[in-house]
Amino acid sequence: MKLRMQITKDPEIRFISHLEYARTISRAIRRAKLPAAYSEGFNPHLKFSLASALGVGVVSYTEFVEIELAQPMEVEPAARALDAALPRGIRVLAADAVDTHHAALMSQAAGAGYRVTLPYTQDISEAVAAFNAATELLFKKAAPKTKAGFKEIDVKFYIPQVTLVQDEEKTVFTFDCKITPTGSMKAVDLLNAFNEHYHLDLPVEMADIERLNLYRLSKKGNRVPMLNSDAVKLA
Repeated sequence: MKLRMQITKDPEIRFISHLEYARTISRAIRRAKLPAAYSEGFNPHLKFSLASALGVGVVSYTEFVEIELAQPMEVEPAARALDAALPRGIRVLAADAVDTHHAALMSQAAGAGYRVTLPYTQDISEAVAAFNAATELLFKKAAPKTKAGFKEIDVKFYIPQVTLVQDEEKTVFTFDCKITPTGSMKAVDLLNAFNEHYHLDLPVEMADIERLNLYRLSKKGNRVPMLNSDAVKLA
């Protein structure tokens, strides 16, 4: 039996790394005294996984953790026990049981929705319209581990469309981004691509980035929530 839970990475912990986030959850699972399964071998570890790595500085209301149990447990008590054991900044929002033989959680995530808010008021509607009409937009993303030092990616492959809302105080982008077995794309890279291709001066370092949803795809290619509709809701 596996428990799949929707959890958060709230603003107050947005700058901790993905590794520290995972370690925090691991410690909470132990504190909650869930009957979690452990791997075999000389150095056994908890059998749990996260759906998709989240960049430092990004807030999320839709992270997912999947915990394999050594023995069955009712979903709601398990979710409440973990929620009580988690520190400030991580909350359990919903939970469900999934079959142990299902595909790994990370391999199921196919896309995520984002909202990016910037303290920027210059009209960029023409740039957004040009981006949405483009069939391709190549961007050189820094990749220090490669021989060239960068990797060229097609932004439009990952982010086909962007929605823009501007007022007298801010600029807000909303968009969906693909997650593939070989990787995805960061929201800051989208902003840098806009600056480079459309000669803008978006203050990338001041971006407030939020992950709003995470989804998988059905066999027909339709978007499907990571949890079933009858999942237990805690908040």
